[in-house]
Amino acid sequence: LGVEFGGVIAIFFYIAQAIAVTLYVIGFTEAVFSAVPDISLSFQAIATFTNMVVFACVFIGAGWTIKLQYGILAVMTLSCLSFFAGAAQTFSLETLNANLSANWTAKQSFFSVFALFFPAVTGIMAGVNMSGDLKNPSKSIPKGTFWAVGITAALYAGIAIFLAGASERAVLLGDTFVMKDMAWSGALIYAGVFCATLSSALGSMMGSPRILQAFARDNIFQKIKWFGAGSGASDEPRRAIVLTFFVAQIGIMAGDLDSIAPIITMFFLITYGTINLACFYEMISHNPSFRPTFKMHHWLVALLGAIGCLSVMVLINPLWATIAMILAAGMFYYIERSEILVQWGDLHSGLAFEQARKALLRLENEKFHPKN
Repeated sequence: LGVEFGGVIAIFFYIAQAIAVTLYVIGFTEAVFSAVPDISLSFQAIATFTNMVVFACVFIGAGWTIKLQYGILAVMTLSCLSFFAGAAQTFSLETLNANLSANWTAKQSFFSVFALFFPAVTGIMAGVNMSGDLKNPSKSIPKGTFWAVGITAALYAGIAIFLAGASERAVLLGDTFVMKDMAWSGALIYAGVFCATLSSALGSMMGSPRILQAFARDNIFQKIKWFGAGSGASDEPRRAIVLTFFVAQIGIMAGDLDSIAPIITMFFLITYGTINLACFYEMISHNPSFRPTFKMHHWLVALLGAIGCLSVMVLINPLWATIAMILAAGMFYYIERSEILVQWGDLHSGLAFEQARKALLRLENEKFHPKN
């Protein structure tokens, strides 16, 4: 779609990933206060300390942080097993049937809850964020993404079913840590929540600086070129990591979980919608440079994805959706008016080439007339 759309996607995706660190750090801090209600430190103090720990882990290097994730995965697995084992003892079909209908409260609706839950499933781009660190990204990213989506979808569905079948509606509405009461070990649930939020915070703190680093190296904005520098043999984006830490810290000082989640949702949806739109145009234009090795794609899926993202944005919060689209349009206009010195080729050039190729091929079978 050109450097303008690419720039908008990069900026919005970086901001979404950076603010996501705030979301996960706040989630971790809320779990700490639930586990230790008499703690004397303030909420912001614990959240700030957690943000500093996440920053320090990622600043040391992605390799060390990725190894740490294996231990986190083990704890989360034990936590999930503890929940399912405990919830199975009180599970009943009668309770499940009673909780199947939505019965929304006055303050909530499907889309307000969707906005809160959506940031929990935005890790679909985690593999793409780390593509520069993968040995074979064209093979690893599709396979890893589908496995990750499949496993997490099954896990989320299983947790929702067991929660609905093992607890009364009033408890589910009022107790955000009801899982600890159902589980075989409440301590394992807290450990799982700690690890899940820290793992997600580490992932966003690793991924977002790499987005900024790659964008800075594209030389679209000379003012952010400084963030394109890498450190060490693994080209760690330490300058971008520092900026991401401060972006996350601003969010920690400014908001809470319920207010931050819908904002992140808007940034992610407009990013995913634009990516789907780009894929749609690439496929219908038959751009010669668009040759994905992953063959399971169709232009209709991409189009529906773009329309779906835009529609959900409006349904969640028309005001925030309008603000997000105005910001995107403003960034697009600014990049379009800027003097971009780099060229990679875009859809417009590819489309012109494809049209010229088709016209030349058609001339081979054309019957010429003296007037032509």
